[in-house]
Amino acid sequence: MTKIELLQSFAKGWFGNSQQHSIHAQLLKARGLNKLADKIMAESDEEWEEAKKVNERLIELGETPAVTVQEYPVITDIKEMLEYDCKDSAEALPMMSKCLSMFDDDYITRHMIEQFIIDEQDHFNWVKGHLCLIEQIGIENYIIEMLGE
Repeated sequence: MTKIELLQSFAKGWFGNSQQHSIHAQLLKARGLNKLADKIMAESDEEWEEAKKVNERLIELGETPAVTVQEYPVITDIKEMLEYDCKDSAEALPMMSKCLSMFDDDYITRHMIEQFIIDEQDHFNWVKGHLCLIEQIGIENYIIEMLGE
């Protein structure tokens, strides 16, 4: 995979994941789980911005971004939703770290990807923490915790 193809795949993935998280947030809000919905919507917004940054970088590199979106499942079960996010992040982190060496000659892109890795690690830690919370207090109590304004 070339550098450009990799960047295009990042944009495609983040646009798709942003849409998935936006739908999940809407589903959660409809169920009254406002705290969790707000967090998931913030993640959606962050992923949308990351995809836009990648497209901006592609343009700076003289490339034309593609209009593509990676498909992601819509999950209605809260625990399964978080487990999917955890698995997705756990797979993305080593892949993103591994690809850094491709950009040793392009500090701007490398720095951008390093920031993406930090953001992904933060999200992974948050999701993992919430899965642990579900294990400790049970899904019913977790749902009560996520209700709110």
